[in-house]
Amino acid sequence: MSGVFRASVTGGVLPHSRSSGRACCSSSSSSSYTTGACASSRGEAQPTSSGTSFERRRYSLLERERSKLLWSRLDSGTGSRRQSVVRRARNKVKSQDGVIVTRKKNQQNSKSSPGLIEDGGALSINDSIATIALPAFFALAADPIASLVDSAWIGRIDAISLTASGLAIAVLNIVVKLFNSPLLSVTTSVIAKAYVSPKRDLSRAASIAIELGLLGGAAQTILLFVGAPFLIHLMGVDSAQDPVLYHTAVSFLRIRALGTPANVLLLTTQGIFRGLGDTKRPFYATLGGNVLNVGLAPLLIFSFGQGADGAAWATVLCEYISALYLLYIVYENIPGFSVGSNILESKERFAGTAKQLLGTSSVLAFRSLCIVGTYAIASGWSLAAGEELSAAHQVCHQLWLGSTLLADALAVAAQTLLAQAITKEDADSVKEIIAKTCGVGLILGTVTALLIQLSNGVLPGLFSDDESVLAGINYLLPYVVWTQPITAVAFVLDGVLYGGSDFSFAAKVMFSSAVVATGAMTLGINFVAESDFDVLQSIWVGYTLLMTMRLFLILYRLQQKEAPYRKYLIEK
Repeated sequence: MSGVFRASVTGGVLPHSRSSGRACCSSSSSSSYTTGACASSRGEAQPTSSGTSFERRRYSLLERERSKLLWSRLDSGTGSRRQSVVRRARNKVKSQDGVIVTRKKNQQNSKSSPGLIEDGGALSINDSIATIALPAFFALAADPIASLVDSAWIGRIDAISLTASGLAIAVLNIVVKLFNSPLLSVTTSVIAKAYVSPKRDLSRAASIAIELGLLGGAAQTILLFVGAPFLIHLMGVDSAQDPVLYHTAVSFLRIRALGTPANVLLLTTQGIFRGLGDTKRPFYATLGGNVLNVGLAPLLIFSFGQGADGAAWATVLCEYISALYLLYIVYENIPGFSVGSNILESKERFAGTAKQLLGTSSVLAFRSLCIVGTYAIASGWSLAAGEELSAAHQVCHQLWLGSTLLADALAVAAQTLLAQAITKEDADSVKEIIAKTCGVGLILGTVTALLIQLSNGVLPGLFSDDESVLAGINYLLPYVVWTQPITAVAFVLDGVLYGGSDFSFAAKVMFSSAVVATGAMTLGINFVAESDFDVLQSIWVGYTLLMTMRLFLILYRLQQKEAPYRKYLIEK
């Protein structure tokens, strides 16, 4: 009886807010008892007015570890009392960001959506993929668009300011790619598993991720602020030969360094929401911050006469606003979440969990280093073709990366849904998620390729009017077109590896692919190329090999017995 009762109560209701939790703690009477967060926080039963504690209590996957006290008391209660609680829990309906979650008898046998609800929810896997991927795409696209607008404002100052800001942003992008993006990916998988598992502490996982992000952000601020002169010098700017460019770039980098804690916090909270299957709130935060940045930057640049530094201050301020907004939402919606408590209460326990997160993040940092290094080598080799053709390569490279944003968003959905399905040991959902996300990725890549091909006569002219640059773009566009389906599916399969926590293999795949790609570039340029266009061809053959190897190595991994998700793919 108690097993049936528990399954009925825990299904399909989203978490309570902290306001409802405080209300639960405020009632008092002698006829019945409060349970869950309020009672367990005191370690004893608290009297309430009859029945009202159950009306205020919202059961969810996020609170399973806090519901043990409830089971023990209700198991010993009367049958009518049990039936009353079951009836209230089943009829409980919660709406969040347009997703309706309910438990009714006619839903108990329907197919669940691992990402948003459990055991008989209203969303299919198709709907869950769309619900996660679309907001994630808009969030991913918002930052590059805002950066372009920022560059347009800075470009109105002078060429030196634009160049200096570009150098500083390049340094920051390397830091984000190597250190912060891996933490985002690891946090997403950890939270996704904790969300659907009654054995994992969601609040503790989220708290440690935030604490680790804040510590990492503070460390990055110190290193970037103190090391700004050295880093700008590494970018090829000499303080003696070009002092104005040097000092402008150093000043811009130091101001942006002050926003590094907010940037890391923003990415970490995004990882938490991705793990919960909610990509709408990160999109709202990113969109709001970028809109504010677009309006604030010209005010500080021109009205207050801050120049390029004004754009940097605007970005820093907006990063803090967006990050604090998401942190507040996390605090309100995850019971037991707090910042600093894990470090203060148990330093050894925090150190153990933090070590695991950092260990996995370091593996992904190595993976990021491989891909960033490959792109850097390709940019260096492109200079051998001359400045005009090198510019054509950079244009096609940015177009190639920009066209993968939708695939990257689809990878987020694959990671979140797969991590939750594997944690619940739902073999049918695992197979369906992999098949559908890869299928959508293939369609997406094909459609993108067709759109780029159809716009071939117009697209190059949007980037340059130089005949040599246009010739180079026209020469490289076929490579951009035919690699789209391969690249899209490869991105999605990266999400599959992350969803299965197969981070080590993801790093091995990227390392192997990078070695082959850079080797092909080097051999082609040094031993095969006879013209400047042959140099570009060698580089893009390397890019094609990079993505093709990623695709086939991951497909091979899905067939290996030791793969963490292999047992779910075997037909019984």
